[in-house]
Amino acid sequence: MRYLFLLLIIPFYSFAEINLPLQKELIEMEIEDQHIRNKIGEAGWQNPPKALLEQMMKIDESNTGKLKAIIKKHHWVTRDLVGVKGVGAAFLVIQHSSDVAFKVKMLPYLKQSYLNGEGVSGQQVALLTDRALIAQGKKQIYGTQADVSEGKVVFSPIEDETNVDKRREEMKMPSLDFYLKIMEKMYGIKEHPEIDLN
Repeated sequence: MRYLFLLLIIPFYSFAEINLPLQKELIEMEIEDQHIRNKIGEAGWQNPPKALLEQMMKIDESNTGKLKAIIKKHHWVTRDLVGVKGVGAAFLVIQHSSDVAFKVKMLPYLKQSYLNGEGVSGQQVALLTDRALIAQGKKQIYGTQADVSEGKVVFSPIEDETNVDKRREEMKMPSLDFYLKIMEKMYGIKEHPEIDLN
């Protein structure tokens, strides 16, 4: 009876081990993704060298192919399978993939990863949702997508813009007005001294 009591007070742990080689593969894909984007950032996103853009597109295409193969074998990558870092790396590959159908197909899994606390943020889900919608010729719903035109930040059309801040709040994101100020400061359009980007 004493042994049964001890078993009952010991918390239950999952004995599944993270697939470290798979996690490493995903993290290497993320490093490659970020390395080329940092190079382009140093050169200037406003007028990046064509060779770097072509290199970025090749990396994105390669990473998309690798992730598709991983998902075909393992279904979706969870925290139990590849850890929080691995799930985050998979998100980044999907986000930067040029395959719109793949983005749309993966969105429900990423939303579930967000709800399960597996390393995907609400803002990341919102970004991917909006990108997928715009790529399909639809209006965005979170207001994450904007361009700089004639010295102004211009948002892509937003569905039901009146309630966009409610949707942003649900995803733990700042208001659209605050987001606009962040972008204005980031692109050097307005100063906004109250906002610290560091």
